[in-house]
Amino acid sequence: MPDDLNALLESIRTSVKSPNDAAKIVDRVLRELIQPYHQGFFWGDRLLTLDKSAEFREEAAFRKALTRADSSTGINQYESPDGIAWRYNTLIWAARSSLALPGDFVECGVYRGDMTWMITQMVDIASTGKTFFLYDTFSGLDPQYSSEDDFPDARQFYALANNEYTAPGIEDYVRTRFQDKHYIVITKGVVPDVLHDVAPDQIAFLHLDMNSPRAEVGALEILFNRISPGGIIVFDDYGWKLFRQQKEAADHFMTARGQFICELPTGQGLMIKR
Repeated sequence: MPDDLNALLESIRTSVKSPNDAAKIVDRVLRELIQPYHQGFFWGDRLLTLDKSAEFREEAAFRKALTRADSSTGINQYESPDGIAWRYNTLIWAARSSLALPGDFVECGVYRGDMTWMITQMVDIASTGKTFFLYDTFSGLDPQYSSEDDFPDARQFYALANNEYTAPGIEDYVRTRFQDKHYIVITKGVVPDVLHDVAPDQIAFLHLDMNSPRAEVGALEILFNRISPGGIIVFDDYGWKLFRQQKEAADHFMTARGQFICELPTGQGLMIKR
């Protein structure tokens, strides 16, 4: 068996000519050889878990909400059948856990509103009287706060991401998507600048997803003292190698204040304000 296996691996190595070739092999091995021998299997967003329950996927409301939520932010060369469902689950938990705390909800970096959508479909914000404030330029990364230097390991990512964020019609799509949710306030503007004009005095839940170290630290400088004790912050980009400068900036900001962020296998960071 060992000799046969080595010969097989050598044959595979010689046939792989690109990351996509390697991904196809990984996907087939996982699907046909690994998954049948495990009770639980999650494969999406570059996250593989074996024998974990991941029961949130079976919740009827979650499954229904997913039909109108995109996983394109987690697209990669792998099949990723579960998409970014675990990231959504993290956000839903954080939002539910923040409902009883004083303060409103805030999201900086909205894009097409899929993260917001999942939260609002799964968490009864309206009954609490809270407002959910959403902030985005809806016109791409602002050069005042963002540049290729934010991604030293893949400088081309700046242009690729900005091309997505400047696609026409995003703002109209988001406003139409949430027009029936009257507790949502959508503000177009550059974060952190716009926060000086339109931001709640007290915050229970904060989601940061801006792909920009300087912009996120700028947002924290304005909003952090407004977060209630026990309030939750979710950093979408915290645990990804591509965004390591965001992690470094967030860690520096928090440790200076005696706070600590937990890195999650989803790539997110999670912090409960003490």
